[in-house]
Amino acid sequence: MKTTLQLWLSALCLLAFLPSNAQEWKYYSTTNGKLPLPWQSTQQTASLVLDIDNDGVNDFVLACRQQAPALVWYQRGKKNWKKYVIEKELLTIEAGGTFHDIDGDGDKDLVFGGDWQSNEVWWWENPYPNYNPETSWKRYNIKKSGAKQHHDQIFADFKGVGKPQLVFWNQGAKTLFMADIPENPKNISEWKFEPIFSGESANPNVYLEGLASADIDTDGLTDLLAGNYWFKYQGNNQFKGTQFAEMGGRVAVGRFKPTKYPQIVVASGDGTDELRWYECASKPEETSSWKGNKLLDRPLAHGHSLELADLNGDGNLDIFAAEMAKWSEQKKESDNPNAEALIFYGNGMGSFQHIVFQKDWGFHEAKVADLDGDGDMDILNKPYNWNTPRIDIWLQNDTGKPLGKVGEFVKQHLGVQLYSLRNQITKDNLPEMLKMVKSWGIDYVEGYSFHDRTPEQFKDELKKAGLKCRGFLFGFETFRDDVQSIIKTTKIMGLKDVGCAWIPHKGTDFTREDAEKAIKVFNTAGEALSKEGVNFFYHIHGYEFVPSPEGTLFDLMVMQTKPAFCNYEMDIYWTFHGGQNPTLLLRKYPNRFTLFHLKDMKIGEPMSLLTGGAPVESDVTIGTGQLPIAEILREISKVKGRMLYIEDESSRSVQQIPNSAKFLKGLK
Repeated sequence: MKTTLQLWLSALCLLAFLPSNAQEWKYYSTTNGKLPLPWQSTQQTASLVLDIDNDGVNDFVLACRQQAPALVWYQRGKKNWKKYVIEKELLTIEAGGTFHDIDGDGDKDLVFGGDWQSNEVWWWENPYPNYNPETSWKRYNIKKSGAKQHHDQIFADFKGVGKPQLVFWNQGAKTLFMADIPENPKNISEWKFEPIFSGESANPNVYLEGLASADIDTDGLTDLLAGNYWFKYQGNNQFKGTQFAEMGGRVAVGRFKPTKYPQIVVASGDGTDELRWYECASKPEETSSWKGNKLLDRPLAHGHSLELADLNGDGNLDIFAAEMAKWSEQKKESDNPNAEALIFYGNGMGSFQHIVFQKDWGFHEAKVADLDGDGDMDILNKPYNWNTPRIDIWLQNDTGKPLGKVGEFVKQHLGVQLYSLRNQITKDNLPEMLKMVKSWGIDYVEGYSFHDRTPEQFKDELKKAGLKCRGFLFGFETFRDDVQSIIKTTKIMGLKDVGCAWIPHKGTDFTREDAEKAIKVFNTAGEALSKEGVNFFYHIHGYEFVPSPEGTLFDLMVMQTKPAFCNYEMDIYWTFHGGQNPTLLLRKYPNRFTLFHLKDMKIGEPMSLLTGGAPVESDVTIGTGQLPIAEILREISKVKGRMLYIEDESSRSVQQIPNSAKFLKGLK
């Protein structure tokens, strides 16, 4: 038996994982009249969350079989939802579904597949902005031949060609298929699809399901996950499969601890098995390198809901997993009266504490997403056939106050780091180059050099061009040995922010000793600058994410630098390059990042490296590379006053920066 002290310590440990607003869930449902019924069908098969109408707030789509309408979507208003029909006819739609701008007109189109009664896969053309609650969207065929049943679809650029492909399971054929989007998708009767993998080579008793995409081996290319395999593209439409788990099911990928390779979670899906997360220490292409970790001390019964998200806003990835209460068609009573929906709160170091979110509720294809646009995670549930028809939504906080347009925030805070033009600026052409920056719609610059001028002369040139310089980068040694010279320059220039962009260290080996040396310098210099009303920051380069007992050496730096004297500039490229999720890192340290370098990484560039270095030509126009820019900017925009500086180190910076600025200002 546990002692009173042990029980108290266990409770204290759990509290450390739980969100501060754990009880602030507000329940909306068709059962309490707060959501309109989608249909009369008692078999609800699929759910999908996306922004259909391009207003910056998520909507959701539901599918059913038995009775029409087959597809509906719910548009989020200020405090409620309005139902629209997508497909008013009867189709026997299977679980799964995905979305992509298939016809290239700037909105998201939908894909769903037929069940055991159908050999078809369809896509629906989004009629944005002309929506009618009772008018169906136009439907086209992707597949209309071969075997039946298509449980799960996904779009991603698995070939590394700069545009995505569609992958879908065809359970009747026990095969995974891939299709390129046709050049004229509206004018073709069936897409060309080719097999990737045959389930005949796997356990014949396992139901083939589950799809996800991620860069598993961190080579910069997106890989495919299906069931208990991950697939690496080999060229010529060929994939190499590596088994990473004993059994398949629902599958999701994320990072629960600082490691080179991401981790994979597998839930039981249409069966009963243990809920596990898998990690790889080395050689992800070898099955023996993968280790499974149990999340629960019992099997998960028909765990058909699996989502990864930061549910409590602490910057660490959490796991939502839920069981079905009923799946049999022939009886009315529950198959699993003790079915649970569970939240596993992660601590960022690979440990979890879980709570039972709901019991005996009947979850199927549940989703975790921001459903009301207020920036935190909510939960959508659609049971399969338990007490149906029914929809359930739990909103965290229920603020009813969507965040403003990200583009408006960007316009007020956008600048350029002049290092982007280091190869173009000369002593003689500085005035013309600064005027060019202004012509891009930029008001602010962050400096790194005075370009053969005194601080006074440089300040005059900026003023003539109509630019403001509130931030500047100086070398580590200057902060260490002569901070008074920096203070003198800040007074001349009128600077508000000064920072250090590099900590000297040997080669690519950034050590704890290097970090501790920097912490001392940063606290001392930061205190001196603070007395003069100037903010000190350190610009992270990715090598700081070396694992340490605190998590990473960056965690150590944040813990031991004083917020009053030292904060941080996040370069989103280097953060991503170092294997971190910029959005989650922002949530983990919401008040420590005051400035940002915005840049994007070309598709195919390796990540999860701790070198702090990469080819400069890997900088691409923002919005065209690997980084989830909109998601990151949405998180940044939650705090007023943060400065944003485009930095483009490539030889194409003069061409790319104006396009990057246009993209950023247009974000919703």
